[in-house]
Amino acid sequence: MAYLHYTALSIALAVTLSASPLAQASSALAVEMGCNNCHSNAFHPNAPSFKELADHSAKRRGGNGAEDHLIGELRKPRLVGRIGAHEHLSEESARVLARWILDGAH
Repeated sequence: MAYLHYTALSIALAVTLSASPLAQASSALAVEMGCNNCHSNAFHPNAPSFKELADHSAKRRGGNGAEDHLIGELRKPRLVGRIGAHEHLSEESARVLARWILDGAH
């Protein structure tokens, strides 16, 4: 009986640990890239929080092209209201952040 308990606990721990690296890597990337400067939950007049971005992106979640659409939005050059930090995102970084946002930005 104790063996079964330890096996179940080991499996649960392995699943938990294997599921979290992307989220940890993505939130760490958001910190590294300075995204939290504008998109943290703190008030910033012109930038939605990550929760708001995730909620807005939820309607596209799982749809064809959702990730590519969000990558395009993240990297799109703007003439008015220029966002320099977005323009410096590599496609790879934008893809990681887009996946994280589409997954709920937890």
